[in-house]
Amino acid sequence: MAKLDEALFDRMAETLYVAVISDILDGLGHRDQVMQAGVVPVQPDRRRVLVGRASTALVAPQYETVEQPYTAQIAAVDALTPGDVLVVGAGGAPGVAVWGELFSNAALARGARGMVTDGYHRDTRMILDLGFPVFSRGARAVDISGRGQVVEAGRPVAVAGVTVRAGDIVFAEIDGIVVVPAEVAAETVERAFAKVATEDDARADLRNGALLGEVWAKYRVL
Repeated sequence: MAKLDEALFDRMAETLYVAVISDILDGLGHRDQVMQAGVVPVQPDRRRVLVGRASTALVAPQYETVEQPYTAQIAAVDALTPGDVLVVGAGGAPGVAVWGELFSNAALARGARGMVTDGYHRDTRMILDLGFPVFSRGARAVDISGRGQVVEAGRPVAVAGVTVRAGDIVFAEIDGIVVVPAEVAAETVERAFAKVATEDDARADLRNGALLGEVWAKYRVL
């Protein structure tokens, strides 16, 4: 199997999709790896696919304004490396924006491929102009300062019902977001490419008039 690097991430984005990866993970015993509905792409482009290695951060509640409210969040962004996807668990600060346009510019400059959060973002127009892939619960202009703060980076975080660990593979598109545990990533990707090839053959037979039952019996994919 090819190395899990940016070249492979690009190939995955071109060929794979959330459903096929989820199916492979089901077969490997990882049945709860798709995030809950509601975390969606900011960019309204059905062809946009985000693939990369997870870099994690956790937001906790904050009940007063402090002099340096963004220290840990800034550090998490500055620590990003090429191929990373920043994944922010925002359950500790519901209803506030944990991401914005300047953070997006900083992450893009570090080589990050995108950002995923079960919280909110702001600066939508500027993020759209920048083209940096962001997946969130939606737009809300309320600042995180005095309401929440990043307290941990690099630790496992719960995001929209899925535990994400640094180094896991994140695959996000219009159908949802699936997280591939690092320990099964290579096998999952290899099997996913094989399943897509089988589905291509099944699709061709269906378009040539084969009955669905016949195609299922032949290929065992749907």
